[in-house]
Amino acid sequence: MEYFMLREGDGPLTSGDDSERMARQGRVMRELSAVQRLSETRLNRSLRPLGLSMIQLTVLTQLISAPDGETVGQLAEVMEINQSGVSKVVMALAERGAVEVVGVPGDARRRLVKLTGRGWELIIAAREAMHPEASAILADLDDDALDQLWQVLDRIRQRLQGQPD
Repeated sequence: MEYFMLREGDGPLTSGDDSERMARQGRVMRELSAVQRLSETRLNRSLRPLGLSMIQLTVLTQLISAPDGETVGQLAEVMEINQSGVSKVVMALAERGAVEVVGVPGDARRRLVKLTGRGWELIIAAREAMHPEASAILADLDDDALDQLWQVLDRIRQRLQGQPD
């Protein structure tokens, strides 16, 4: 059994069942982190011919569920990145015509970001561009395994976002 150790020979950080649970959880969290980094790199590579990145695609897909638009602050909160980072992504997408930025009636300081028809086209093109990479990565998983994996990842995502199951 793998244990977290401070130095070789120090022994486990905790004893008994807690130590084994911590080791399991540590392995899972390291794997999730590695999978995230590797998959984002591969998917960014497949999106490059479209001039898109995963962060841009994430903004576009987030706007699907907000037909009336979202503010940069709302996008930043959902994506858990700073507003200036989201603003840069939104500006790049607006220059491509993928989103439009409009004022909020009654509040001159706030702006809403809305998905455009061009944005929808980019989402569809991105899905097609990523499909070969996703198919290669997930080739040995049948539909039931994919559904189970999605359910587990969705539960983890909800906990990370502070939502109940």
